[in-house]
Amino acid sequence: MTFAINGGQATLLFLVMMRCVGVVSTAPIFGHHAIPKLVKVGLAATLAIALARTAGATAGTMSLIMAAPLELVIGLSIGFILAMGFQAVELCGRVISLQLGLSIGSVFSPTQEEGATAIDPFFSILAGLLFLALGLHLAIVETIAHSFTAYPVGGGWPADLPLTGARTIALSLELGARVALPIALVLLLVELAVALLARAIPQINVFIFGLPLKMMAGIAILAMAMPTLVTGAASLFRFVFDAATGGSVRT
Repeated sequence: MTFAINGGQATLLFLVMMRCVGVVSTAPIFGHHAIPKLVKVGLAATLAIALARTAGATAGTMSLIMAAPLELVIGLSIGFILAMGFQAVELCGRVISLQLGLSIGSVFSPTQEEGATAIDPFFSILAGLLFLALGLHLAIVETIAHSFTAYPVGGGWPADLPLTGARTIALSLELGARVALPIALVLLLVELAVALLARAIPQINVFIFGLPLKMMAGIAILAMAMPTLVTGAASLFRFVFDAATGGSVRT
């Protein structure tokens, strides 16, 4: 396949690539820190070449020096909005691990590059596998293509993008907390039962007896609630993509 690129086409291709670089840098799966930067650049270049011919462009007087950073910021914003589904699922894991009492034993996680509890990697892996199973890595490409229709290249900063991002962040984190709250409530009731038992039988050492009991109950409840967690995580991912694309991309 050959391309006859003149000055105008080269400028359009460069601006499209800047937006693709922004999305790839922050989007879930694609933007993971374990993926080499050279692979991310190659993926962004491939997407730019594939989407440049269909990308919408707005004629204007904006210089390339101003348009290139603007396209990069638009791409970063879109990728960040799409990543909120992952953040909501990880928030769900944090709420559950906090109620289990695992936060006192948090250690540095190389996958998240921050302090994490024993079950936080489980929720990260669960989110990644579910994301791939739903085919949302392909939906990211569709979202990038849709963005060139919604926000044409060279059209300036889209006024509705910050509001869309703020609403998506707030609602996705709220939904993530709602998914975790039923399990956290059951664990709270288990902790209350242990406290009442310690009150009724003072000879029981609540620190030795209560924590293992709460851990075993938490693991059992988490196993029983796994279908609900998977369904809730899938709904979160669909909500984020619908919010980012206005329902134009099927997930």
